[in-house]
Amino acid sequence: MKGGNGFVPSPSTEEGYATARTQLRQAFATWAKTTGSDLSPDSFEQLIHYKWGYLDGHLTSWRRADLDKVLLELFPAKVIVDDDELGEILPETAAFISFLADTGLLDGRSDDPQLLRAHLEQITAPFYEHMADPSRYSSGKRFFLAAGEAGVRPDDQQAVKAFIEEFNTRPLAERDAVLGRGQRTKPSATTAGRFTPPGTPPRRKPTARRRRHR
Repeated sequence: MKGGNGFVPSPSTEEGYATARTQLRQAFATWAKTTGSDLSPDSFEQLIHYKWGYLDGHLTSWRRADLDKVLLELFPAKVIVDDDELGEILPETAAFISFLADTGLLDGRSDDPQLLRAHLEQITAPFYEHMADPSRYSSGKRFFLAAGEAGVRPDDQQAVKAFIEEFNTRPLAERDAVLGRGQRTKPSATTAGRFTPPGTPPRRKPTARRRRHR
């Protein structure tokens, strides 16, 4: 795919991002088949989403500082992961780095892929610590965790809307307790989506899952 198919690794619009994401997914599927990997392109969806939406927007340029920002700050703040799938995130990230390196897509400004994979091993302990630390959760993650405890799936828009309406009737102190101290903004049908940029993959990684299905 490198140099062909009009691939733009640093898209400036949501439409451009969607196109680049699709191209990466297709290239990853080919790579996975060639290497015998059972991972699907879903495994890196959130990784590139936060790189594009919160960092420099370049999907194939990765440095150790980028991994730290995404995995130690943004994931703990925003991503809801089932406990039995938490251990898959770093190996999936390592596979994504290998895919970029093997296919020639890893941007030349990136750190060496071996250093990137080694860094993932080095941040394993802090990654688990940060993902388990409620003080790092954004108000959006706190809200959807509360919704999940009430049996609301984040991809069920009608159920989310109903939960938001019910949530907004609660006393201010109770809402503050859910959203975090000092978070006094009422969620609404229009603001719930602002917790992450447009095009966000499901906040909860699907149980049936990011594996390749045939």
